[in-house]
Amino acid sequence: MSTIKIAIADDHQLFREGLTFIIQQQSGLELVIQASHGKELLDKIASLSALPDVVLLDIKMPVMDGMECARIIKSQYPFIKIIVLSMHDQEDFILHFLDLGVHGYLLKNTSSQEVYQAIQSTIDKEFYFDDFTCKIMLNGLKKKRVSKPTLDNQVQVTPREKEVLDLILKEYTTNEIAQQLFVSIRTIETHRKNLLAKFGAKNTAGLVIKALSLGLKP
Repeated sequence: MSTIKIAIADDHQLFREGLTFIIQQQSGLELVIQASHGKELLDKIASLSALPDVVLLDIKMPVMDGMECARIIKSQYPFIKIIVLSMHDQEDFILHFLDLGVHGYLLKNTSSQEVYQAIQSTIDKEFYFDDFTCKIMLNGLKKKRVSKPTLDNQVQVTPREKEVLDLILKEYTTNEIAQQLFVSIRTIETHRKNLLAKFGAKNTAGLVIKALSLGLKP
Protein backbone atom coordinates (compact mmCIF):
# COMPACT_ATOMS: atom_id res chain seq x y z
CA MET A 1 0.00 0.00 0.00
CA SER A 2 1.34 3.44 -0.90
CA THR A 3 1.99 6.04 1.78
CA ILE A 4 -0.95 8.31 2.63
CA LYS A 5 0.16 11.95 2.52
CA ILE A 6 -1.40 14.11 5.24
CA ALA A 7 -1.82 17.88 5.57
CA ILE A 8 -2.82 19.65 8.80
CA ALA A 9 -4.35 23.11 9.17
CA ASP A 10 -4.93 24.31 12.74
CA ASP A 11 -4.01 27.57 14.45
CA HIS A 12 -3.11 25.89 17.75
CA GLN A 13 0.50 24.78 17.63
CA LEU A 14 0.12 22.33 20.51
CA PHE A 15 -2.73 20.54 18.73
CA ARG A 16 -0.74 20.42 15.47
CA GLU A 17 2.16 18.88 17.36
CA GLY A 18 -0.19 16.28 18.82
CA LEU A 19 -1.50 15.35 15.37
CA THR A 20 2.07 15.24 14.06
CA PHE A 21 2.97 12.74 16.79
CA ILE A 22 -0.07 10.59 15.94
CA ILE A 23 0.85 10.55 12.26
CA GLN A 24 4.50 9.74 12.91
CA GLN A 25 3.51 6.76 15.08
CA GLN A 26 1.53 5.13 12.27
CA SER A 27 3.23 3.31 9.43
CA GLY A 28 1.91 4.26 6.02
CA LEU A 29 1.24 7.90 6.94
CA GLU A 30 3.44 10.86 5.98
CA LEU A 31 2.93 14.46 7.11
CA VAL A 32 3.62 16.76 4.15
CA ILE A 33 2.09 20.08 5.30
CA GLN A 34 1.56 21.91 8.57
CA ALA A 35 -0.35 25.20 8.37
CA SER A 36 -1.77 27.64 10.91
CA HIS A 37 -4.67 28.83 8.73
CA GLY A 38 -6.50 28.05 5.50
CA LYS A 39 -4.58 30.40 3.22
CA GLU A 40 -1.24 29.02 4.37
CA LEU A 41 -2.54 25.52 3.70
CA LEU A 42 -3.68 26.41 0.17
CA ASP A 43 -0.39 28.18 -0.60
CA LYS A 44 1.59 25.14 0.49
CA ILE A 45 -0.65 22.74 -1.45
CA ALA A 46 -0.07 24.84 -4.58
CA SER A 47 3.70 24.60 -4.10
CA LEU A 48 3.79 20.79 -3.87
CA SER A 49 4.49 18.55 -6.84
CA ALA A 50 2.29 15.82 -5.31
CA LEU A 51 -0.98 16.71 -3.58
CA PRO A 52 -1.80 15.49 -0.07
CA ASP A 53 -4.30 12.66 0.07
CA VAL A 54 -6.06 13.82 3.25
CA VAL A 55 -6.39 17.22 4.93
CA LEU A 56 -7.13 17.42 8.66
CA LEU A 57 -8.88 20.77 8.89
CA ASP A 58 -9.84 23.00 11.81
CA ILE A 59 -12.82 25.36 11.52
CA LYS A 60 -11.95 28.50 13.45
CA MET A 61 -8.65 29.93 12.17
CA PRO A 62 -7.33 33.42 11.40
CA VAL A 63 -6.85 34.78 7.84
CA MET A 64 -8.97 32.01 6.27
CA ASP A 65 -11.28 29.73 8.25
CA GLY A 66 -12.05 26.08 7.62
CA MET A 67 -15.35 26.71 5.84
CA GLU A 68 -13.82 28.86 3.10
CA CYS A 69 -10.77 26.61 2.89
CA ALA A 70 -12.92 23.48 2.48
CA ARG A 71 -14.97 25.16 -0.24
CA ILE A 72 -11.84 26.07 -2.20
CA ILE A 73 -10.27 22.63 -1.80
CA LYS A 74 -13.46 20.95 -3.04
CA SER A 75 -13.46 23.28 -6.06
CA GLN A 76 -9.76 23.21 -6.98
CA TYR A 77 -8.60 19.85 -5.62
CA PRO A 78 -11.63 17.51 -5.66
CA PHE A 79 -9.52 14.38 -5.13
CA ILE A 80 -8.20 15.56 -1.74
CA LYS A 81 -10.14 14.04 1.16
CA ILE A 82 -11.14 16.46 3.94
CA ILE A 83 -11.64 15.47 7.57
CA VAL A 84 -12.79 18.30 9.83
CA LEU A 85 -11.35 18.24 13.36
CA SER A 86 -13.13 20.75 15.57
CA MET A 87 -14.43 21.59 19.03
CA HIS A 88 -17.74 22.67 17.46
CA ASP A 89 -20.40 20.04 18.10
CA GLN A 90 -23.37 22.13 16.96
CA GLU A 91 -25.63 20.52 14.42
CA ASP A 92 -25.53 23.47 11.99
CA PHE A 93 -21.73 23.39 11.78
CA ILE A 94 -21.63 19.67 11.09
CA LEU A 95 -24.45 19.68 8.54
CA HIS A 96 -22.92 22.67 6.73
CA PHE A 97 -19.60 20.87 6.28
CA LEU A 98 -21.34 17.70 5.15
CA ASP A 99 -23.20 19.82 2.58
CA LEU A 100 -19.83 21.17 1.43
CA GLY A 101 -18.81 17.61 0.65
CA VAL A 102 -16.23 16.87 3.36
CA HIS A 103 -15.44 13.22 3.96
CA GLY A 104 -15.49 13.17 7.75
CA TYR A 105 -16.14 15.27 10.86
CA LEU A 106 -14.48 14.52 14.21
CA LEU A 107 -14.52 16.33 17.52
CA LYS A 108 -11.11 17.19 18.96
CA ASN A 109 -11.69 15.03 22.00
CA THR A 110 -11.58 11.92 19.83
CA SER A 111 -8.91 9.27 20.35
CA SER A 112 -5.71 9.02 18.32
CA GLN A 113 -6.83 5.59 17.11
CA GLU A 114 -10.07 7.02 15.75
CA VAL A 115 -8.16 9.76 13.90
CA TYR A 116 -6.10 7.05 12.21
CA GLN A 117 -9.24 5.02 11.53
CA ALA A 118 -10.90 8.06 9.94
CA ILE A 119 -7.89 8.70 7.70
CA GLN A 120 -7.79 5.10 6.54
CA SER A 121 -11.55 4.97 6.02
CA THR A 122 -11.60 8.07 3.80
CA ILE A 123 -8.98 6.44 1.60
CA ASP A 124 -10.65 3.01 1.48
CA LYS A 125 -14.33 4.04 1.50
CA GLU A 126 -14.22 7.82 0.84
CA PHE A 127 -15.98 8.73 4.09
CA TYR A 128 -15.92 8.32 7.86
CA PHE A 129 -18.79 9.16 10.19
CA ASP A 130 -18.49 8.40 13.90
CA ASP A 131 -21.59 7.67 16.01
CA PHE A 132 -21.97 11.31 17.09
CA THR A 133 -21.82 12.64 13.52
CA CYS A 134 -24.27 9.98 12.33
CA LYS A 135 -26.81 11.05 14.95
CA ILE A 136 -26.46 14.71 13.98
CA MET A 137 -26.73 13.82 10.30
CA LEU A 138 -29.85 11.71 10.76
CA ASN A 139 -31.49 14.33 13.00
CA GLY A 140 -30.86 16.94 10.32
CA LEU A 141 -32.34 14.70 7.65
CA LYS A 142 -35.46 14.11 9.75
CA LYS A 143 -36.00 17.86 10.11
CA LYS A 144 -35.63 18.45 6.38
CA ARG A 145 -37.94 15.63 5.37
CA VAL A 146 -41.57 16.75 5.03
CA SER A 147 -42.84 13.44 3.70
CA LYS A 148 -41.48 9.94 3.49
CA PRO A 149 -40.09 9.50 -0.01
CA THR A 150 -39.09 6.16 -1.47
CA LEU A 151 -36.25 5.24 -3.75
CA ASP A 152 -38.57 4.17 -6.56
CA ASN A 153 -40.26 7.55 -7.04
CA GLN A 154 -37.18 9.65 -6.35
CA VAL A 155 -34.21 8.00 -8.05
CA GLN A 156 -34.28 5.36 -10.76
CA VAL A 157 -31.43 2.88 -10.41
CA THR A 158 -30.69 -0.45 -12.09
CA PRO A 159 -30.73 -3.67 -10.06
CA ARG A 160 -26.92 -3.80 -10.23
CA GLU A 161 -26.61 -0.18 -9.08
CA LYS A 162 -28.89 -1.03 -6.15
CA GLU A 163 -26.58 -3.92 -5.22
CA VAL A 164 -23.56 -1.62 -5.35
CA LEU A 165 -25.35 1.03 -3.31
CA ASP A 166 -26.33 -1.52 -0.64
CA LEU A 167 -22.69 -2.57 -0.27
CA ILE A 168 -21.52 1.05 -0.11
CA LEU A 169 -23.98 1.61 2.75
CA LYS A 170 -22.47 -1.43 4.46
CA GLU A 171 -19.09 0.35 4.19
CA TYR A 172 -17.54 -2.10 1.73
CA THR A 173 -14.50 -0.79 -0.14
CA THR A 174 -14.42 -0.68 -3.94
CA ASN A 175 -12.20 -3.77 -4.02
CA GLU A 176 -14.53 -5.63 -1.65
CA ILE A 177 -17.60 -4.72 -3.73
CA ALA A 178 -15.86 -5.93 -6.90
CA GLN A 179 -15.01 -9.23 -5.23
CA GLN A 180 -18.51 -9.62 -3.80
CA LEU A 181 -20.18 -9.05 -7.18
CA PHE A 182 -17.51 -10.84 -9.26
CA VAL A 183 -16.80 -7.85 -11.50
CA SER A 184 -13.83 -5.57 -12.13
CA ILE A 185 -12.90 -2.56 -10.00
CA ARG A 186 -13.41 -0.35 -13.07
CA THR A 187 -16.99 -1.63 -13.38
CA ILE A 188 -17.70 -0.73 -9.75
CA GLU A 189 -16.20 2.73 -10.25
CA THR A 190 -18.53 3.22 -13.23
CA HIS A 191 -21.55 2.20 -11.15
CA ARG A 192 -20.40 4.53 -8.35
CA LYS A 193 -20.06 7.42 -10.82
CA ASN A 194 -23.56 6.76 -12.17
CA LEU A 195 -25.00 6.64 -8.65
CA LEU A 196 -23.36 9.96 -7.76
CA ALA A 197 -24.93 11.55 -10.84
CA LYS A 198 -28.39 10.08 -10.19
CA PHE A 199 -28.42 11.11 -6.53
CA GLY A 200 -26.84 14.50 -7.22
CA ALA A 201 -24.04 13.76 -4.76
CA LYS A 202 -20.54 15.26 -4.77
CA ASN A 203 -18.79 12.20 -3.37
CA THR A 204 -19.44 8.88 -1.67
CA ALA A 205 -20.11 10.58 1.66
CA GLY A 206 -22.80 12.68 -0.01
CA LEU A 207 -24.20 9.57 -1.68
CA VAL A 208 -24.55 7.87 1.71
CA ILE A 209 -26.30 10.94 3.13
CA LYS A 210 -28.74 11.16 0.20
CA ALA A 211 -29.46 7.43 0.40
CA LEU A 212 -30.15 7.62 4.14
CA SER A 213 -32.43 10.60 3.56
CA LEU A 214 -34.52 8.36 1.28
CA GLY A 215 -34.89 5.83 4.08
CA LEU A 216 -32.35 3.33 2.75
CA LYS A 217 -30.49 1.35 5.38
CA PRO A 218 -27.41 -0.90 5.18
